[in-house]
Amino acid sequence: MTNDQTNTQSANQNHAKKALGQHFLMDQQAIRRIAGAIDDGADIIEIGPGPGAITEVLLARASHLTVIEMDDRFAARWQQHARSHPTLSVVHGDVMKVLEATVADKQPQWIAGNLPYNLSGPLTATLAGIPLSGGMVLMYQREVAERICAGPGSKTYGGLSVLARHFYDVKRLLTLPPGAFSPPPKVHSAVVVLTPHHRTPPCDYSILQQTVRKGFAHRRKTIFNNFRGVLDADAFTAIDINPGLRPEQLDYTAWARLALRLQNN
Repeated sequence: MTNDQTNTQSANQNHAKKALGQHFLMDQQAIRRIAGAIDDGADIIEIGPGPGAITEVLLARASHLTVIEMDDRFAARWQQHARSHPTLSVVHGDVMKVLEATVADKQPQWIAGNLPYNLSGPLTATLAGIPLSGGMVLMYQREVAERICAGPGSKTYGGLSVLARHFYDVKRLLTLPPGAFSPPPKVHSAVVVLTPHHRTPPCDYSILQQTVRKGFAHRRKTIFNNFRGVLDADAFTAIDINPGLRPEQLDYTAWARLALRLQNN
């Protein structure tokens, strides 16, 4: 095989697949900051390692690292790598289908990942319901990160903002320009850190999900109108929620009280 053929094969093995929403982080300073946000010696799950810019740094720091990879090319590469690295495990599959079982099996302290752009919403809704002792370091499109970190009253405050606070405190770690990735996405990206707040949630996460989904279904309507036929105005008043408020005006604790009220119905 000629050098040109070898280079072409290597490029094909590493090129990002648009269908999988892949954009590979190349910025070394950002990689160090992401890895540095995770405790040394932790058990970690990484979502979507791809060619492994973050993975190699995590592997050097982790007690055990499990990677979840859907792309056949990279899954095979990490499976080969794991043969000589006993602290590395590989789960080959769709993260939306294998995440919960992998967490139950590996019992990680941390989850990290450059999340696929096309899955970031539903994947975050799943991740936010997983209580970890360490936390999560997750990369998003900047707009999604802003939604997750937004507070009540903000135009970007929504369901993910509420769900992320069920088990965690949320902060933005850094923002990255398109040029930090290969290929460059059309938008800026941001890294969000979820740190466990260790407060016992007042309601079940699944009920909170259902409540938030229904409550934010029509942002322009009042919270009373979004739950018309389910709760009357007196029921809202009884849980200290003004029925005339709009969904984005309710903080996490109000949403939790509402979810608990529905849970007890």
